[in-house]
Amino acid sequence: METSRYKLRITNYEIRILLLCAFVPLWFNSFSQTEQKVSSTISNVTVFINQAQITRVAKFSIDAGVTVLVFDKVSPYINLNSIQVRIDGSVTLLSVSNRKNYLKENEKPKHVILLEDSLEKINAALADFKADKETIVFQKDLMLANKNVGSNQTGVKSDDLDDLIVLYKKKLNEFKTDWFRLSNLEIKYSAAKQKIENQLREFQNSFNLNSPEILVTVKSLSAVNDAKIEIDYIVKGASWKPFYDIRVKDIKSPLQLVSKAYITQNTSEDWKNIIIKLSTSNPNEGGLKPDLQTNYLKFNNPVQRLTSRYFDSESLGTKPSQAAGGVNKNEELQYSSGIASVQQTAVSIEFNVTSAYNIPSDNTPHQVDLTASNLDAVYSYSAVPKLDKDAFITAKVSGNDLVNQISGEANVYFDGTFVGKTFINGTTNDSLTLSLGRDKRVQIQRLKLKDFSSKTFSGSNRKELNTWEIKLRNTRKEPILIIVEDQIPVSSDKEIEVKLLNAENARYDETTGKLTWTIILDAEQSQSVKFSFEVKYPKEKIISEY
Repeated sequence: METSRYKLRITNYEIRILLLCAFVPLWFNSFSQTEQKVSSTISNVTVFINQAQITRVAKFSIDAGVTVLVFDKVSPYINLNSIQVRIDGSVTLLSVSNRKNYLKENEKPKHVILLEDSLEKINAALADFKADKETIVFQKDLMLANKNVGSNQTGVKSDDLDDLIVLYKKKLNEFKTDWFRLSNLEIKYSAAKQKIENQLREFQNSFNLNSPEILVTVKSLSAVNDAKIEIDYIVKGASWKPFYDIRVKDIKSPLQLVSKAYITQNTSEDWKNIIIKLSTSNPNEGGLKPDLQTNYLKFNNPVQRLTSRYFDSESLGTKPSQAAGGVNKNEELQYSSGIASVQQTAVSIEFNVTSAYNIPSDNTPHQVDLTASNLDAVYSYSAVPKLDKDAFITAKVSGNDLVNQISGEANVYFDGTFVGKTFINGTTNDSLTLSLGRDKRVQIQRLKLKDFSSKTFSGSNRKELNTWEIKLRNTRKEPILIIVEDQIPVSSDKEIEVKLLNAENARYDETTGKLTWTIILDAEQSQSVKFSFEVKYPKEKIISEY
């Protein structure tokens, strides 16, 4: 009887808690101003190097008086100091604040639900594999436990024994095959399970965070219908990275440069059918000029380091509830046409992508097309036969054509074929040379001429004479300009003497030892260049290879 009364008390207590939770929102609202939830959508996003500015748009209708407009489902990674509000002129903006609604459960994103469904199916399959393997073990043990044939009196016929051995061998092989098949499936499914669980843990940190609500307090002298409001705020968890496609049809055609971007975001807000702006600026850097303080010289006395208990959170920054600002706005946003327009500002480069994109919050790079342009290029060939026997096609582009480009990796396509990767450096130099890959139709050989090379002794010194020949053959149907580079060693010790004897019109850099030939190689013709140098050093010493 006592146990029954105890259970009854617990039940009544739980009922009181549930009733209290149900009336908390009503009790809270009874002491607040009139609140109205506003359904908003993301209209456009400005993505910076490591964060993004979100613009939400909504329409609302209110009665005369003061109303608190509540915006929910915003990112939990919002910078509360960055909130700005623009509103129709017929409504007066009084204040902007924020709060967290701990009574509301966060909704799981669709990609999280899909991952959880996949994980459930994988776990079910793994359970089946385990049960099948247990069945194999049971069948095998049962078969081996009944392996005795015949009897002590009659024995077993030879033919029957052979048939039985074949049957046992067949069944054991089937057990082994099924066991390995199930084991391999377990390995594959377990690896997939691990990946999904890791991804879910990462997503869990996002949707389990309690999203704040933005509270916009407005006042109107009369009822208003379909008033427009926009909210801007900065969020973490977003970034973008440029990359390029370089396409060249042949060395007589312009160079096509296609700039693109990878956008990655994990803000817990899906960007659906939105207009994107990409910016190279970083709002975290701030715009205040640093103040150079007087540097006083004094004796250094040891001072006890203060621990974190001497500071509270309010002394380290502004309270989130104090962060916000707003202005009235009547004009509509206007967008230009085209793939992307580029604007060079005083502090950054901006790409206004006018095509709408969907960028889900999945922490996965999404490709966005930016610009495409044809650039005049001067094509030539380059070769360093000491390091590589192939000739490389290069294109020199004016630096003025790259002023709006940002440093990034580029995929190179020549004559319709992917030939490799290069790197574009956003530069202010007069020109930029891009490598377009190899051309096997230009053949190169580097040979040491033994008849003109020798090692001799002169007194206490050793002399080494080296003569090299570089042979070039152009199998193309048109002439080419090729720049050939080689080198002689440079001495780093006064006892080692290096002397250039012959370079056949090469440009010689004494500091680096580099030799450079600029050669016009006619179609289907061959040509060669030679160079010689001498190295002298004490004969009892050994020098490094050159």
